[in-house]
Amino acid sequence: MSATAPVAPLGQALTRKRANPLPAIILAVGLIAAIALAALGFLESRKVEPVVVLVRDVAYGQQITATDLGSVELPLHRPAQLAGVISPDTAIGQYAARNLGANDLLQPAMLMAQPPTQPVYPNGESLAPNMVPLPFATATVGPITYRDRLNIGFSDSSGSPDLCDRARAAAGGQHPAAPPSAATQARAFACRLLSSVRVLYVDEGASVAYLELTPYQAHTIWALQAAGLPLWGERYGAASTPLESLDRLDIGQVTLSALSAPAAPGSIPGTNGAIPGDTK
Repeated sequence: MSATAPVAPLGQALTRKRANPLPAIILAVGLIAAIALAALGFLESRKVEPVVVLVRDVAYGQQITATDLGSVELPLHRPAQLAGVISPDTAIGQYAARNLGANDLLQPAMLMAQPPTQPVYPNGESLAPNMVPLPFATATVGPITYRDRLNIGFSDSSGSPDLCDRARAAAGGQHPAAPPSAATQARAFACRLLSSVRVLYVDEGASVAYLELTPYQAHTIWALQAAGLPLWGERYGAASTPLESLDRLDIGQVTLSALSAPAAPGSIPGTNGAIPGDTK
C-alpha cells in the first residue's frame, strides 16, 4: 500500500514568504557610515592652524625677534615640507642658520641656538678660523662671484730684478742670492704673488671683493701696497690648478714656446723647473 504525501492547506500555499530585512539594514547602516565619514573628512580637511612666517629679511647669524615674525593659516593636514614652526616662542631668540627672506615659512632647520663663531657675509659665506678678509678692487678683474677664485700679483716698474726671487728664496728658508750690481740692467716686471685665493663676498656696488687669506698673506699684500707697487688680479676657477707663487716675469724673459703652450701643469712658466730670472 503506497503512502500519500501530505498536502499543505491552500491558504498557506498562497501566502508569500517574508523577505529577510537584515541585508537592507546593513546596507543602510553602511551608507549612513560612509556619509558620516565623508562629512567628518571634509570638516577635518577644512581645519587650519597658524604657522610662523617671516615678515622681513633676516641675515644669516642674526638673532630673530618678535618683530621679524608673523603668521599664516595653513591646513592642519599638509605635506611635511610645509610643517613649519607653530609657536613663535620657539623662534624668538634663536639665530638664522642661513639668509632668510620675507614670507619664508619658518622651518626648524632655519634656526640655530647659538650665533656663528666666525664673521659671516651677506651671501651666507663665513670666514674660516684663523683667516682674515682682505678687500680687493675688482675694477680690472671684471665680473666675479664668491664661487670663483682669484690670482693676485703685483707689478714693479722700478725693475729690481731680484725682488721676486729673493723674496721667494727667503720664504722657502733659503739664503737669497746676492743683490745684483748697479751695472745690471733693470727691467720692469710682473710677479704673481698668490694663486687660487677664495672669494668670500663681492660688493658689486663698491666694486670690491673680500678675499680669505692667512694673516701673513694679507700682511704681505698690505706691505706691497705700502711700497706703492700696483696690484692686479685674475679671475680663476675653483677647480683649476693652483699656479706658482712669487712667479716673476719680465718681457725679456717671454719665450714663444711657453707663450703658445697649452695651459696644463708643467707647461706654465714657474709651475716646475727653474724660476724665470733665477740668479742662483
